[in-house]
Amino acid sequence: MKRLIGAVLMMSLCCVPVLHAGIFGESEEEKEVRLAKHVADLLREPNKVIAQAQEAVENDDIEEGIRLFRKAQTMIEEIELKEDTSGSSFATLRLKKFHCVSMLDALALRQSEVQDVRQAVTDTSGLAARLAQERAELAAAAEQAENPNNLPRPPTLQEQLAVEEAKAMKARADVEHCRTALATAQKDLDLVSAAFTNAAKAHTEADTKFFMAGQGVAQAKQAKKSPAVIEALEATLEAAKRELQEKKNELAQAKQNQAEVKARVDEAAATLKREEAEFIAAEKPVTVLRKAIADEAEAARKKAAEEKAKAEAEAQRMAAEQLRAKQAEAEAAAKAREAEAKAAAARNAEAKAKAEAEAKALEKEVKMCDELWRLKQVEAFERHVTEALVRWTDEPELLVQLARLRLIQGQEEDALELVAMISSKGEVGKKAAFVAAGAYMVKGLPLEAMKILEPAMTAFPNDPDVYYNMAVVLVRLPEIDPNREIASKYYIRSIELGGCRSTVLERRLGME
Repeated sequence: MKRLIGAVLMMSLCCVPVLHAGIFGESEEEKEVRLAKHVADLLREPNKVIAQAQEAVENDDIEEGIRLFRKAQTMIEEIELKEDTSGSSFATLRLKKFHCVSMLDALALRQSEVQDVRQAVTDTSGLAARLAQERAELAAAAEQAENPNNLPRPPTLQEQLAVEEAKAMKARADVEHCRTALATAQKDLDLVSAAFTNAAKAHTEADTKFFMAGQGVAQAKQAKKSPAVIEALEATLEAAKRELQEKKNELAQAKQNQAEVKARVDEAAATLKREEAEFIAAEKPVTVLRKAIADEAEAARKKAAEEKAKAEAEAQRMAAEQLRAKQAEAEAAAKAREAEAKAAAARNAEAKAKAEAEAKALEKEVKMCDELWRLKQVEAFERHVTEALVRWTDEPELLVQLARLRLIQGQEEDALELVAMISSKGEVGKKAAFVAAGAYMVKGLPLEAMKILEPAMTAFPNDPDVYYNMAVVLVRLPEIDPNREIASKYYIRSIELGGCRSTVLERRLGME
């Protein structure tokens, strides 16, 4: 497994079809390829339901998790009724079913642990309402005893404070409203003032034009110009006169608008000043009431402290009287605890022994799978992995073994799906990364394989296999390493860290 990618890729680099097909199964019959894709399609919907169930369990929704895992199991069982799932291609489907069964067992146990508590809560759902009603009746009775004639009760300080705070809040809101109104009026004043300035400028220009037109008519008459010329100049004068009148009207309107908006600004400013004064006045009773409430609370605290001290003294007296009885009870309880502790220790020892035996059995099975993998006994390896997963459904070591198997069987998608179920941390995560990188290389995606290996290189900076596999990947990425200098450095680093040499890779790197 340590050189899984290297073994896979060097075969492809050397272009040896027989070995390549023997390892990856790329030359298997088209029927097997179609079957693998068919299994992936069948598992698409169950996988979605399993993911939803896992999310429900993570959110502590046990009932929803049970429902969804049972639904996924039913979907898989329906597939088993319609399909012949005895072959190795359906191992992933069987693994998913085992996962659902194990999760249903675990969730059923968790549900039974909390069932009694839930039942108790359900059975006492009406007690809370009755208790609240009784408390209300007691409070009403106490109030009736204190006020038998039903005289009007004066408002408390808190009630008065709530009223005054509401008034203060309203006053504050009124102030903010007035400030907004003043700002809006000021903006309007700026606009109409600008309009008045423009109107005055236009009036001045029209007046100048009218004056010049009048001068032209007078000069033409004095120079005794022709009637046609004088008539044209008089027409110009008349047009200038009309334009001047229009600008006078516009100037007057602009001045009126400016006066009106100025009055609005003055009114808004005066209103804001009044509202600010009212707000300051509204804040005063709030401050007074808050201080009164604080003083009242301090007095109540002192009274409570005195009553507490009296109660503690009384409790100490009663405790002294009850000490002997409690000591006798404590001795009896200690003996009972000692007996329970011994029984618990016996149970823990039994559970520990069972867990150790289970761990040893798992370790033995993992070693057996590793040995079968090393000896290339694929059929025996598949049998051991499948049988072991029945017992240890979610064991990452076994999932890696199954991912190895799917990779050499040419089922790259299944291999990627399996390693996706494994954490990327630790030694197992490194093995899973090697399988994922190998799958991407077989799929012709060396760049994706490099992305998988980069985190592994960071996590395991002194692992020779990581550098070796990265060197093999870079050989397939000429756009990144055209001269294979980076690949050579990684390969040399792998040898320096104690890795084995590869004559095939050295020939590819030109290092012979």
